[in-house]
Amino acid sequence: MKRTIEDYLRLAEISNRLRNIFELWGYREVFFPAIEEYSGGIRKGTKFAYDNGFYLINPDPTSRIIREFADSSMRLFYITEVLNGGIRGEWQAGVEMIGFDGMELSVEPILVAITAMEALGIEEFYVDVGSLSAWKEAISDIPEFQGVVFSALTRRNFELVERLPITGEKKDLLWDFFNFRGKESGFEKLDRVVRLIGDERVFIDLGTVRPLPYYTDLIFEIYSPKLGKPLGGGGEYSIGSKKAAGFYLDIGAISKLYSGKERQRALVAAGDTCEAYRKARKFVKLGIPVEVRR
Repeated sequence: MKRTIEDYLRLAEISNRLRNIFELWGYREVFFPAIEEYSGGIRKGTKFAYDNGFYLINPDPTSRIIREFADSSMRLFYITEVLNGGIRGEWQAGVEMIGFDGMELSVEPILVAITAMEALGIEEFYVDVGSLSAWKEAISDIPEFQGVVFSALTRRNFELVERLPITGEKKDLLWDFFNFRGKESGFEKLDRVVRLIGDERVFIDLGTVRPLPYYTDLIFEIYSPKLGKPLGGGGEYSIGSKKAAGFYLDIGAISKLYSGKERQRALVAAGDTCEAYRKARKFVKLGIPVEVRR
């Protein structure tokens, strides 16, 4: 469906509000060029050939950050369109926390995501938190079937597990994992994350996985019962020897729930153009939005 100018203004308004929240949390914005030389480690993007080389247009920012900032410790955010093989993409706002350790790495990205949603006036949402480590522990005795189990999770199709030549007891255990959702899981890290965040909208959901190769343990998804697709998601990953975590928000999906209004502006009458713009400059210096009208 073709977007209107109002749609684009709406995306820009949401992006500006998200940018403000990310900066308040101490994150710095990073820009990437639209075109990236093709390499196996860079995900998504639309591939094309030029001058005997292969390139990608607007690929996945997280995989670019993993490649470019392996030796850094920083908090970054981006707002960009991401293509996935076609000419129309998905507008994303994302946060990456690189080179930190301890529970802050598990807790802070989720808190940033929650405050971002709240800043947009969206209160009816949930965050489901899962763990790859919990699943790897659960299937440590059947390593040959790890790929099938994770495929079943990603596709939400437990029938794939039912077909495996494993005991009924093991299938029952995996079924319980597949369907667990609550506040206490018995996995210390997951339980502690939920306690530290202290938000009634955050749940442990062991069936939550994200089909991306770079995640290492904690993963989460953000969704609203008002929309049939995730609003965003993220998790923990590694950059070289450093630990990292981050998330993205789907700005297009969020725009369907966003009902915010533009910030109020100081109106300056432009009867005397010189005087009007002198007043407007004073308002802007004070951080007050302004509009000069005739």
